[in-house]
Amino acid sequence: MNKAKKTFKFKETISTLEFDYGFKSDVLAHPDAQGLNACFSCGTCSAGCPIHEIFPDYSPKKLAKMVRLGMRKEVLSSSYIWYCATCHNCEQRCPQNVKFFSILNVLKNMAAKKGYAPAVWIEQTKQVMETGIVFATEDSWVKKRKALSLRSLKVYADKIRRIIGKTGIDKIKPRISSV
Repeated sequence: MNKAKKTFKFKETISTLEFDYGFKSDVLAHPDAQGLNACFSCGTCSAGCPIHEIFPDYSPKKLAKMVRLGMRKEVLSSSYIWYCATCHNCEQRCPQNVKFFSILNVLKNMAAKKGYAPAVWIEQTKQVMETGIVFATEDSWVKKRKALSLRSLKVYADKIRRIIGKTGIDKIKPRISSV
């Protein structure tokens, strides 16, 4: 039985002239991304990733390689950096103990500062700034908390607004195209 071999093909030809060789250094400048150099592209991270199972183009291994090559625009504008399920399978299975989840957070922060944050991320940040919690509350929840003599969920909103203001997250604009 002869099975056809699947191969990955880029949609466009990639020129090394377009690589930003300072990108890897910029990423590694963040303490949370220091482990990137330890990655030897074995693929264990991608093999254990539940998102990779559903979206085969999403691959922690591929993203790490793209960072090392200097593909700044392709990485930071990629919707894939926002797909992570935060399960940490990649980290738990990595033979080199690379903390890929932390590296992804560095990439997300860099992407957001360059204007590549998805609109839903911006809306969630606004929700946290207004209420101090990630998800919108329903009136029935508020009434139930009050009936149970639980404190309001909005108690820390002012403090969170100050923290967000100090980080500059409140000034980030969403990307123009949808993720």
